[in-house]
Amino acid sequence: MIVDDEPDVLLSVAQILDANNYRTIKARDGQECLHKLKTESPDILLLDIMMPGLTTKEILREIEKDSRLSGMKILFLTAVHLQEAEEEDLFAFKQVVGLIGKPFSVRELLDSIEKAIQR
Repeated sequence: MIVDDEPDVLLSVAQILDANNYRTIKARDGQECLHKLKTESPDILLLDIMMPGLTTKEILREIEKDSRLSGMKILFLTAVHLQEAEEEDLFAFKQVVGLIGKPFSVRELLDSIEKAIQR
């Protein structure tokens, strides 16, 4: 599942993953993400850190409550530099396995996803 409020990022990441034989689910914000997670159980969640509405921590807390999603890996997408304390806070959630900085290359995206799958 790809969650990003920037339509261009959402579309381009989905196209890259679709072209590489991944099935994608798209969500434009945290609320839509949580709604779709009620019926979907993706292997990986690519989650933009800075979106309007729900905070990243709120989204992560809701995901942690759902035992069906316990095996899902979470990779953050971000264009902002996180302070060390913020990064530690977010990586304290057991399902978080990495961070991909925007802009990113196709190879970097695919490598990060492959590493997450193998964890």
